[in-house]
Amino acid sequence: MASWHESAHAVYTRVLAHALGCLGDATVWDAPFSHTYFEGFFPADVYDALLNHLPPADRYWAGPQDPNTRYQGRTLYNLTASGVRGFPARSRNLWRGVVAALTDPELKRCLYARLAPDLIHRFGGEEAAVPHLAGFSRPTLYRDSEAFAIPPHPDTLKKVVTMHLYLPADVSQLHLGTALYARPSDRPQMDEPQRSFTVVKQFEFRPNSGYAFVVNNSGLRESWHGREPIPAGSGVRHTLLNTFYIEPRRDYSGYLED
Repeated sequence: MASWHESAHAVYTRVLAHALGCLGDATVWDAPFSHTYFEGFFPADVYDALLNHLPPADRYWAGPQDPNTRYQGRTLYNLTASGVRGFPARSRNLWRGVVAALTDPELKRCLYARLAPDLIHRFGGEEAAVPHLAGFSRPTLYRDSEAFAIPPHPDTLKKVVTMHLYLPADVSQLHLGTALYARPSDRPQMDEPQRSFTVVKQFEFRPNSGYAFVVNNSGLRESWHGREPIPAGSGVRHTLLNTFYIEPRRDYSGYLED
């Protein structure tokens, strides 16, 4: 496996500029809630290198156990500063630069500005203030295996914006994208069968693509999304969640510090 020779700071600068351009050009939809889907998020050479330098499967962990076992088949790798330092020397600068870009406040401000309507719905205020709302990203790698599923859910209000980056090697997994849902006006409960919901859109699981939406659960705006069971023979679904939370968490900063 080839080593990455570019410095962490150079990767950070290049990835951040590229990602800002990608988000700035991305289409934004208002229904069923504010969301965007984008392609070419990383520079092509960086994307290829990330796929070649993912942690081995045994470095991922199962995470908190859900009593409903709805997350069975999912493991994760937290991209904290200490987690990134755990990468081999040949790829450490690559990941340090990439995660520094993902956690940069300028990326948050750009994304928030694109999704302003639903942020105003949730928090109030004027559009000019939206990019300055709280948001602290916690980038995390995920491996989802066959039979993994997440029923429709709006996400916890501890989150402000959910951003999900797709990491397939090719277009053979297009059917593995996340779906956005609407539910009837009589508001069935979350534990009712998934058939109570209507699929409004399903993102294609394309290489170097992703989506983002504002987390809302107000009745008037509800960010319902999920994933039906991954079919047999589909292989592992690799993704990177770069979700923005209201509160910061220790160790998701300082990626460029020596």
